[in-house]
Amino acid sequence: MPTKELDPHHLGDDEDWEGNAAAFKCPHCGKVFIVSGTRIHSGVRPCPKCHKSTGYCDIKGRKSGGKASLKW
Repeated sequence: MPTKELDPHHLGDDEDWEGNAAAFKCPHCGKVFIVSGTRIHSGVRPCPKCHKSTGYCDIKGRKSGGKASLKW
């Protein structure tokens, strides 16, 4: 399963990361979706449109050494 780790210092045009929430663009269907590291998503959320990719974002957040990634 391919994985893309977000680099907090070099975010692409189709991704964003603020605090403990990250936004991804699904490589399958193009839907942009947000993943929250808090209890809203508990750090894991599949693409809400096609469910063929999954975004991850931990509670630590971008500035605290957290991790965010997309798997498809």
